[in-house]
Amino acid sequence: MLLRLPASKAYKFSFFVALFWFLGLSLELFLNLKGQSFCETYTCRAVAEFSLLDHQEMVLLGLLYFGGLLFLLGGNLPGKRRMLLIWSAAGLSAETVFLLRQALEYRLFCPFCLGVALGVFLATGALMKDLGRDAGVPSSLLGALIGLAAGFLLTVNPLLSLRAEARPAFPDRPPVEDLYLVYSPRCPHCHEVLEFCRSIPRANLNLCPKEKARGLFRLLGIQGVPVLVVIRPPRWEILEGSKSIISYLERRFEVSQPASPLDLLLPQTGGVCSELKPRCE
Repeated sequence: MLLRLPASKAYKFSFFVALFWFLGLSLELFLNLKGQSFCETYTCRAVAEFSLLDHQEMVLLGLLYFGGLLFLLGGNLPGKRRMLLIWSAAGLSAETVFLLRQALEYRLFCPFCLGVALGVFLATGALMKDLGRDAGVPSSLLGALIGLAAGFLLTVNPLLSLRAEARPAFPDRPPVEDLYLVYSPRCPHCHEVLEFCRSIPRANLNLCPKEKARGLFRLLGIQGVPVLVVIRPPRWEILEGSKSIISYLERRFEVSQPASPLDLLLPQTGGVCSELKPRCE
């Protein structure tokens, strides 16, 4: 089987677009291997936390997609048009899932992801219109279903990344599976929560640095630490600030603390360190 340049205008346009993006992703992979990247913004790092794959693996996935498109466009395969339609529809639907989740759920966009999405849309848009005349609706639907499945499987709930990054606060104690504390080593209120837990022999927390929880913070509109995530499938509870967290832990581990009349009347708020404020409150 020999590779040859596609004949129709739609094929040629898609071929050169796919080649351009394939070379661009190859350069990004080369930079990744040297510890660099085109995408080093906050939004790139935050969106990456919603993916099961790390950035370099996503680059490899993009190379696989555009490389496969080049192979199908330039090859002389039996059933070529049908395979091209399935491949194109899968890419379009997967990218649509990625972009919609960034827009509606994460509420931020990764510039690198937008660039890859542009390449997918340009390479497959005109091609699908040309292919649809012959290959038909069933192939388009099959490709779309494959892309939807891949899109949702590769983008995850931020709690999964939280669990992956967490470590026990007190390794010598029995683990607690449902309590995750997002913290910063420089936050005095975070240490206040940890010291309170240290005083309770049966208490433990799973610690996650705030740098590893950007996606969760962006999703929930949280600005400061400490934040306690209590996982109660199918729901989860979010507590922000040392006062509300300690109040919850007192109830959770049945710790009796003397309460002033003011504590009984007012909600337990405060005890938050935020980068947007000059000092902790």
